Amino acid sequence: MNALLLWCILVWGFSALAASMSKHQRDIFVAKVPEQKTRIFQITGWVILTVAAILAIFYKGASVGLSEWIGVMSFAALLVGLTLTYFPKKLFQLNIVIAVLFIIVLVLRLV
Repeated sequence: MNALLLWCILVWGFSALAASMSKHQRDIFVAKVPEQKTRIFQITGWVILTVAAILAIFYKGASVGLSEWIGVMSFAALLVGLTLTYFPKKLFQLNIVIAVLFIIVLVLRLV
């Protein structure tokens, strides 16, 4: 699995986890997020991070895959953290840009 594809997936996971935290909800959203949606964000974030780990293990093996997952995870967390620090309202737009980047890289990888 390409590290850039893994990074895109991890950014989505960390964005969902950030959206599940009350501190970040005040910065990201205009209105208060219901408890049910908060729980959905939390579950979605953990599922995405777990699926990314499984994909990394599947494509690279257990030792290299998990090492790459942890390394790429730090850069994904850095981007989400910096976005939450300086442009918290732009987190949704960041995820759209990451989705476009993911599709471009995926298409280039399959060609």
